Amino acid sequence: MNKSKALTWSELRVGVVVLVSLFILAFAIRSIGGGGGRAFGAHYQVKALMNDVNGLKSGSPVRVGGVEVGTVTRVDFAGGGSGMVEVTMRLDRRVKDRVTTESEATLGSLGLLGEKAVDITSATLGPPVEDGGYLAAAAEDPFKGLLTDASSSTAHLRRILSRMDAGEGLIGKALRDEELYERMTDVSLRLQGVLGKLESDQGPLGRLVNDPEMSRGLAASVKAMERVTGRLESGQGALGALTRDEEVARDLKSLTSRLNEVTGRLQRGEGAAGKLLQDEAFSRRLDSTLSHLDAVLDRLERGHGTAGKLLQEDELHENLNAAFKELRSLLAEIKSDPRKYLRVKLSLF
Repeated sequence: MNKSKALTWSELRVGVVVLVSLFILAFAIRSIGGGGGRAFGAHYQVKALMNDVNGLKSGSPVRVGGVEVGTVTRVDFAGGGSGMVEVTMRLDRRVKDRVTTESEATLGSLGLLGEKAVDITSATLGPPVEDGGYLAAAAEDPFKGLLTDASSSTAHLRRILSRMDAGEGLIGKALRDEELYERMTDVSLRLQGVLGKLESDQGPLGRLVNDPEMSRGLAASVKAMERVTGRLESGQGALGALTRDEEVARDLKSLTSRLNEVTGRLQRGEGAAGKLLQDEAFSRRLDSTLSHLDAVLDRLERGHGTAGKLLQEDELHENLNAAFKELRSLLAEIKSDPRKYLRVKLSLF
């Protein structure tokens, strides 16, 4: 009897020790998981209101500046019909000075597609958030938008690949159309031939690439151009003076203004030249006058009329010259002896 009772008491003590150990282990695991690694540290609660928690649940880790310092204790809809989700977090009190009214809570992830977490920016400005106070929170989950964009991009890429597979577009035709493929092959062969010529010393481009003398000549030309531009910038020569001399620039501007004024008058039909450009009646009269002048010149060339004969017949020209000579001699004699040719007779009744 005593031996049986002793065994029962020993078993009872072992059982109590095991239960106490399991309780301590569970409490330590819960404390470590929810307090950022401090099993018996002091904690306090903060809250945040979010539009969409994207699968965040109780027990998710909370990080401040990338360091895990707490856990999410409750995720539920906020009251008052605001449509927001209230996230309650338990944080280690040692980070209270870093979680201020300037901090912001955002949804994070332990991996690109892993468990959700809450990231709080560390801030030293502003008063610390008190126990049970609210943190500012981001409106959207950046990973959710990233996944949505990735899904949209994947769908768009799928549509592009389907169009290519159907032979649409240039790449689709290149994959499906044998003629286009042969043309592209021909173009690539020609391009390869051009590159081969560039590598050789034949042709100007090949010489430019491979001939050092031609390269030096091109470099000398570039240096000469640099010298010319340097002279222009320093105001040397006529072009340099044009770019530097303000008086020349003013004269050129005045000349341009006058040219603009003249062209404006021509466009408005002012003056003879303007009427010639704009007035159709004046243009027709001028054309008629020129036609008559052409006819007169044509008659003169053919020897019609006195002027035409004077231009074309040598005999008439010589006779006219002789008559002028005799007239000049007669005038000379009259000047020398006017009484010989001028006689005045007076008679009285």
